[in-house]
Amino acid sequence: MRITFTITRHYLHKYASLQRILALLLVQCIMPVTVFAQSIQTGAGRPNIIYILLDDVGFADLGPYGSEINTPSIDMLANEGIRYNSFVTRAICSPTRAALLTGRNNQSVGMMDLARGNSNGPAHSRGYITQEAGTIAQILLANGYHTSAVGKWHLTPIPEQEDSFDGRTNWPSGKGFQNFYGWLSGWCDQYNPSGRGREMIEGNHPAQEANPGGNHVSEAIVDRAIDYLKEGFENAPWQPEFLYLAFGAAHAPIQVPQSYIDKYTGVYEKGWDKLREERFARQKQLEIIPVDAVLTERHEDDPRWEDLSAVEQTVYSRFMATYAGFIEHTDEQIGRLVKYLKDAGQYDNTLIFLMSDNGAAPEAGVDGNFTRPYGNDISVEEMLYHLEDLGTERSSALYQRPWARVGGTPFKKYKLWPFGGGVRDPLIISWPGKITNRGGIRSQFVDVIDITPTVLDILDIDAPDKIGEIEQMEMHGASILQTFNDPGAPNPRITQFFCMRGNRAINHEGWKAVAIHKKGTDFGEDTWELYQIEQDFSEAIDVSEKYPEKLQELKALWWSEAEKYGSLPLTSPK
Repeated sequence: MRITFTITRHYLHKYASLQRILALLLVQCIMPVTVFAQSIQTGAGRPNIIYILLDDVGFADLGPYGSEINTPSIDMLANEGIRYNSFVTRAICSPTRAALLTGRNNQSVGMMDLARGNSNGPAHSRGYITQEAGTIAQILLANGYHTSAVGKWHLTPIPEQEDSFDGRTNWPSGKGFQNFYGWLSGWCDQYNPSGRGREMIEGNHPAQEANPGGNHVSEAIVDRAIDYLKEGFENAPWQPEFLYLAFGAAHAPIQVPQSYIDKYTGVYEKGWDKLREERFARQKQLEIIPVDAVLTERHEDDPRWEDLSAVEQTVYSRFMATYAGFIEHTDEQIGRLVKYLKDAGQYDNTLIFLMSDNGAAPEAGVDGNFTRPYGNDISVEEMLYHLEDLGTERSSALYQRPWARVGGTPFKKYKLWPFGGGVRDPLIISWPGKITNRGGIRSQFVDVIDITPTVLDILDIDAPDKIGEIEQMEMHGASILQTFNDPGAPNPRITQFFCMRGNRAINHEGWKAVAIHKKGTDFGEDTWELYQIEQDFSEAIDVSEKYPEKLQELKALWWSEAEKYGSLPLTSPK
């Protein structure tokens, strides 16, 4: 006897009991069954996919990249997988997230800058992802995956973040995620999320608990991530999972239980200059940077540690201890997720991409902020008086800018800048069942737009020509699958351009050109720098005068790429 079922994915998702019955029929082979359900037909046997995205975590802030911060769970993923040392992002959150989830250049999909919303501006600055650029969640959902997102979203325009707004096209549910628990804005209080875009959302509406059970937000979102995975594994064991885990950590406010801060008592009193040198030496020992790499010089507008007062040193070292504790606490939550996967027997068949969205954050300036992350704040003497509040719900802090310089070791600058300190970030890939060169380091030039095409390559899924009735733009990224087990694999790309807030850069065949734009001036007046990054890993030596013809070639190429991918007209902050 032959029985044929025609079942929609919605029906499968809604009725868990039916899912279990079908699973028994399929697994135990009670009778020959042909199931015309895309979730079963195309999902079976494929790996689970997890994107773990850290926020404002610099290239040197994790243990496998030279940090003194304790990150055993991330260390394990690196030791069982591979690390990349030439992975680039977009120097700020929303553009990186748009590029990651769509596999396209952020300008092309409408996310030149933050997701503020600008319907009257150029197409590249709409502040939301165009429907012509479907996300990895939409594609995987249509190919049999169960999709969940937890944590920071920051891809919904500000006017659309209100629960009363009629429409969810730019919410996670409108971008292919069946489950969502997190916040829509760029940051939230880690103890008491509240305020427009910063309150906890479950599905399409505010969560019942304004405070996530009294827990730290990082704990709450991992709890929910595990719940979503468990529900899927138990109710539909044939259906693989896609999880997008986007931490608030280590974005401001830096908040974490006191016990994690106390672990770093005495560590940062030596100051940012010494710590940067130590991270640089450790990076060479780990071989995450070349032995001939140069430590870029201290920025003149960042003070030397030895020139600070005793009060400043006391306060500033506690800020960094809080940040370090915040990262260790985050690592612990990642460890809980990995433990669950192992306990569920799913770890070996789970492909994990762990990365940061941009470099470490400089926005609080030299003095740092205590009561609120951005804008003018209290004096350092007042910070000292309230120092025991740092990291608790009684503070909303962001550390001093020179600590971000440490986070970007060995590069120049930090978040928001097109130099390495802004765009070069950690990328760790773990897939125990498939990656054989465990603990390996990869130096291929990889861009954040390459992650999603890699997943599609692994799953042998073609990017769709249409999603619904909407024609889709082509993918801009390239698969890096060949690099997984071949350290000598060629670069997946030879060219990538950058443009944000008037600043520009382009990487091409081992060279990088950078132009920093001065507000109120003509773009034609910008001075370009040139770096031979195949020989100068840290982007330390400007060779524009030595190779003027190469610089002109890259400048012309930048304009060509910018036009090709919709980055014109050029705009800059007023």
